[in-house]
Amino acid sequence: MHRLAGRLVRLAILFAALLSAPPANAGPAGDIIAKLNTVFIDVMRNAKALGYEGRYKKLEPVLGEAYDFAEMTRVTTGRHWRSLTDDQKKQVIAAFHDLSIATFAARFDGFGGEHFEILGEEPAPAGSVRVNNQIVPASGAPIRIDYLLRQNGGQWRIIDVYLKSSVSELAVRRAEFSDILAKSGVDGLVADLKARVAKLRNGEAGASN
Repeated sequence: MHRLAGRLVRLAILFAALLSAPPANAGPAGDIIAKLNTVFIDVMRNAKALGYEGRYKKLEPVLGEAYDFAEMTRVTTGRHWRSLTDDQKKQVIAAFHDLSIATFAARFDGFGGEHFEILGEEPAPAGSVRVNNQIVPASGAPIRIDYLLRQNGGQWRIIDVYLKSSVSELAVRRAEFSDILAKSGVDGLVADLKARVAKLRNGEAGASN
């Protein structure tokens, strides 16, 4: 009897500890991604009713708050950034911002019963945090989409996205943009990004590649 009572006490303590333990996505960086995931699912569920323009308008303020598009643009333009005028920097940031929103608006064009799961946070270099995240389809294996966040002005902002846990979106964009900048300069890059946005708006498959 005493042994059973002791076991019940230990189980009660363990249960209380589990209830008080923080979830895997605890923390302000994880909260940013959780909010983003909620909006993504809502947009996907209502994709047809919203249409491309409706999805764009719904996503723009949320992505604008979550992403540090200025920092991402600086990184993707590499060494060319230092030689740009303030006006040119503003143009590239605006074009990169528009392409990013347009890509999500075009990509989230339907819903197939998928959901997102945040797997946890881990510290990353230079004071940043990596939020491990995945999209789970109705059938098939989950797909990892991890986020790297860094504080800017006291707020956590996304500065990179890792597809399948290893492919850096910024690294891919940087190689791509550097080639365009070398060949066509900043005006050529802005024109190229605007052309991609137009293709996405018109529903042309593969326009984001």
